[in-house]
Amino acid sequence: MRILIEYDSCWHMSFLGDDDKKPIEKVNSKTNTSSDTGYMQKFVATSKAQGQKESHTSESTVLGVLSRLIGDQRKLYQARNSNNFYFSDIESCISFKETKTEAANELVYLTNKSDDRCSQGNFLGVISDDNPWFSSKIAPQFWSVLYLNKKDLLEFILSGKPNSLINGGFGYSKPINLLSRLDEITDIKGDIGSPWFSAERVMLQRINLEKKLVVESGKESDYKNKFVAAPPKTEKQRLVYKNKIEQFENNLTGISKQLESLGTVDECLITQEKLNKAIALILGAYPDIEYWKDGVLYPYRLYAVALYLQAQRLIDEGCDLGFMINAKRELQIQGFSKRGFNGVRDWLNAMTGGRKKAVGTPCNIKKQSGFLEIELQLDSQARGLYFNNMSRAQEIKTLIENAGVSSFYLGKKGLAYVSNIRV
Repeated sequence: MRILIEYDSCWHMSFLGDDDKKPIEKVNSKTNTSSDTGYMQKFVATSKAQGQKESHTSESTVLGVLSRLIGDQRKLYQARNSNNFYFSDIESCISFKETKTEAANELVYLTNKSDDRCSQGNFLGVISDDNPWFSSKIAPQFWSVLYLNKKDLLEFILSGKPNSLINGGFGYSKPINLLSRLDEITDIKGDIGSPWFSAERVMLQRINLEKKLVVESGKESDYKNKFVAAPPKTEKQRLVYKNKIEQFENNLTGISKQLESLGTVDECLITQEKLNKAIALILGAYPDIEYWKDGVLYPYRLYAVALYLQAQRLIDEGCDLGFMINAKRELQIQGFSKRGFNGVRDWLNAMTGGRKKAVGTPCNIKKQSGFLEIELQLDSQARGLYFNNMSRAQEIKTLIENAGVSSFYLGKKGLAYVSNIRV
C-alpha cells in the first residue's frame, strides 16, 4: 500500500528546548520540569540566543500523520501508550521517502504565546498622553518624593505633610525620568540605594573589618621582611615584588574606605533613632510590615511607602486622586506596594493595555515543499481490525476516506494533503 502526500512550505524546524520524544505535559513552570507523567517542553525561540534546530521528517512524523489521517486526534505519545493504537502491530512495516523536494530559507520573528508575561525589567508599549498618573497637574508633586535624598526622605515621613514641588516641574512625572530614578533607588551598591545598618550591625562590621585590616597589614609586613632578608636579584623578581606590594596597598585602602563609609557607632545611633521614629509612624498607618531585617534596611522600601503617604496626605488636603482608588475603594499605586517596588512589568506595562507578548530573537526558518511517499508492506491475507471482511490495506484506505481530513501540517505550519492512495 502506498500513500502519496504532497506538501508545500512546511516548516522543518523545531523550537522546543526538550527532547521531542518525551511526552508533553502542561505544568506551572518556566523551565523544563520532569513530572510523574511527562515533561514541560520549553519554547526557546524567545531566549537571548537563537534556539531553533532543524527537524527532518522522521518515523514519528509519519506515524503521527497516519494517525491523523484515520481520525485519531490524540498526541502520538498518548496513542502509542494506549492499548488501542491502530498501527502498533505494523510499525515495522512502514517506510517512507521524500521526492522532488525544494527548500527555501526565511527570517521571521516569533511570539511566545505560551507565556504572556514580558520580563520583569522590560517596558513594552506606549503610555497615552492623557494618563493621569503622569500627565495630571498633581502628578509631578505626587512623584516628587522619589527624588528626595535619603535624609530628606526621613524628614518628609516624619513631617506629616505632603512634599511640596520645588524643582523639576513636569520632569518629575516623566516615565523616562522615573525609570532612571528608580534604577538609582533600587541599586543597593549606589549612594541612593545603599542600605542603612543598625548600630549593632555596624559595630560587628567594624570589628570584622578592623581584624581584616590587622591581618592584611601583617601579611604586607611579613612580605616586606622577606624582601629585606633576600632582596630580588633580577628585574622580573623586582617586578613581582612591586606588584605584590601594590596589591597589599589596594586591599588596605579598600578596607579603610569601607570603615569610613560605615561611620561611627554614635552617628549610626542618631540615624537609627530617626529611622525608627519614621518606621513607627509608617506602622501606625500600615501595620504588620517589617522594614528592618537582620540589622539592614533598604531605602527603596521607604521610598515605596513614601508614595502612599504622599498620596494619602494629598487626598487629605483635598486633592483629586481618584485614579489611584481601586474597585475596593482603597488607595493603590500601580507597581508599588508598602514594602517596595514590584518592577516595570507590574508598573508601566500594566498601563499600556495589559500584559504584552514578548517577541523573541529572529529565527531562521527552513521551508520545504515536495512529495512524501509512505509505503506499508502489508500481508494481502491480513484482515482488517475493524472491518474483518476487508484486507488491512483496504481498511486503512476506508478509514482515511471516512475521516475526510482535507489538509494538515507536516511538521509545523505549511500545507499538506493526500494526493493519491494505491492499494
